[in-house]
Amino acid sequence: MTTLITKTVSKASVPLIILFSISLLIAGHNSPGGGFIGGVMFAASLSLLYVVFGLDHIKSVLNPDWGKWFGFGLLLSVLTAFGAIFFGYNFFRSSIKFIHLPLVGEIELVSSILFDIGVYFVVIGSLLYIFRKVGDDK
Repeated sequence: MTTLITKTVSKASVPLIILFSISLLIAGHNSPGGGFIGGVMFAASLSLLYVVFGLDHIKSVLNPDWGKWFGFGLLLSVLTAFGAIFFGYNFFRSSIKFIHLPLVGEIELVSSILFDIGVYFVVIGSLLYIFRKVGDDK
């Protein structure tokens, strides 16, 4: 059984941790971060909810099939890796485009972010699948 303070702090901190994991994902191709550590942060935030509120309560509120998340991420990563071959480049070649937005300025678009997003979903799906299976074991 957890306390009211633990439940309140976890409710407030989980959305912030998820936003931080997304910022790690986005910043990954230019600075430290990326899909792996962003996915670990996301999975850690949801595992905090599993611990604080209990597996049965979280399954009644949030019950996705984490195996499908894993499969989607793996498919996206593989398609990104082989995508360059369809355009006549080497395997895993990354493409960079710069676009100019009127109010924001110049933005760099990198195709490797799709690979990072795939890794993000693979890590989330695999870790939370494992956490849930271990928690279901009675």
